[in-house]
Amino acid sequence: MRTIDIQDLLRRYKIDVEFIGDFLDNDPVEIQEAFYKRDEILQEFDRLTWKELKEFLSIEKELEKILPEIRRKYPEFYQKIIYPQNEKIKTKLIDILVSK
Repeated sequence: MRTIDIQDLLRRYKIDVEFIGDFLDNDPVEIQEAFYKRDEILQEFDRLTWKELKEFLSIEKELEKILPEIRRKYPEFYQKIIYPQNEKIKTKLIDILVSK
């Protein structure tokens, strides 16, 4: 059951990231929702399969394109939510790569 939940969460997160640029000027709540989904995925990060991990990193690559704009428009949100999560992702990836 957990795999289905994660797959659904990844699917919804991917959709959010695809449309996040549309919300930059008028709906920061939608942006926050995307990052709450991201945080839920990070809570399960250690249990992601390789396929799920690849999918998550693919979504992150797309998100990376819009992060400078989010940082410029919402600096406080970026510092409180996004920056700590980015550090958490980096730490977890290093742990995965070192342990393999």
